[in-house]
Amino acid sequence: MSRVVKVDVSPGDKWLFPGDIHFDQQDDEALHLMTSIAVSEGVSGICLIGDTHNSLGISRHLSLRAARHYRNGEGTIRAERLAAEPHFNRWKTHFSKFLALEGNHEKWWLGVQNDYPGLLDTNWYELYGDLYNGVHVYNENTALKFGPLLAMHGHRARGSLAKKSAATVLQNYPGQNTIYGHTHRIESCTTPTYKDCRPTEHGAWTIGHMRDREKELDDPDIGPYAERHQQGFAIVTFFDRGDGTLGFDVDQVRVQRDSNDKPLCVVGGRVYRHDD
Repeated sequence: MSRVVKVDVSPGDKWLFPGDIHFDQQDDEALHLMTSIAVSEGVSGICLIGDTHNSLGISRHLSLRAARHYRNGEGTIRAERLAAEPHFNRWKTHFSKFLALEGNHEKWWLGVQNDYPGLLDTNWYELYGDLYNGVHVYNENTALKFGPLLAMHGHRARGSLAKKSAATVLQNYPGQNTIYGHTHRIESCTTPTYKDCRPTEHGAWTIGHMRDREKELDDPDIGPYAERHQQGFAIVTFFDRGDGTLGFDVDQVRVQRDSNDKPLCVVGGRVYRHDD
């Protein structure tokens, strides 16, 4: 990362980190369940990890700009805004802090600006009208520092797309606690060690995605890899270690399925269902 921005966090704060959403290919039922869980669990802030929008129409990949992606009005900037609005409105209502990181999909806007310099004064999030009003947006080379935890999209983290993503990222950044998206997988790796004769540990956590599973599997580019992907999100709780230092706990939440293929999640031993 070329830039780190500190976020004010205090003991007792809880933050929600959704996996990559990819509006307008999101899983609405899973997202609604995630938000209900976060509200029930007392979450105060939300941080979108990047690739919030699919952005196919501005992709640098010609195959992603093929007309088949835009049938029935799908895939457009307007479609992405309309898909995101009900979720953004709910998040703005329930969470007092709202942050968003730029992912590699949103970064494709840079390619459009390079071709059409008249758009250089227009940020990607301005394409969505007032959707991002009140949201603090950070560009793709930024990581957010939540006390001892660093949050980033993950496309710039060395090793994030390795076969063992979390272990490789931790190996490449051994003195860092990293939470990230991008991989669409749910993995974690921690390494206990000692510093100044006191136990300490560092880790890496990747938090899955919230895209529609069938659309991922049907995607000719992503489909071959999607069988390893998992829907999910993270709730991070910050606490006082007792000596004035800030600790944190990452709860990686998998979106599971009931017998009717409806989403459910287990948090703190409680089962949350899509109709709760």
